[in-house]
Amino acid sequence: MQASDRAAARLGSVLSVAVGVWTLATVAFPFGLISGAVAVLFGLPSGAIALRAHAWGRWRKAAWVGIGMNALAFLVAAAAVVYFVLTE
Repeated sequence: MQASDRAAARLGSVLSVAVGVWTLATVAFPFGLISGAVAVLFGLPSGAIALRAHAWGRWRKAAWVGIGMNALAFLVAAAAVVYFVLTE
């Protein structure tokens, strides 16, 4: 494993979790819904890059947690959009 693989695994894991937390925190606000959905499109690939770079141990767990949080935020954003469309 090269140093670039280790850096990609760590950076991807950290970015995935950070974007997931930020997305879940902002998806409750009207403009956060839009920015949160866009952030999910950045957070999911970050976690996937970490897994593709053969993340190990806690970095692998962090990548899976970030992917899970981003997927949850995407589902919340999709449900909010469906709710707004059906009530209007």
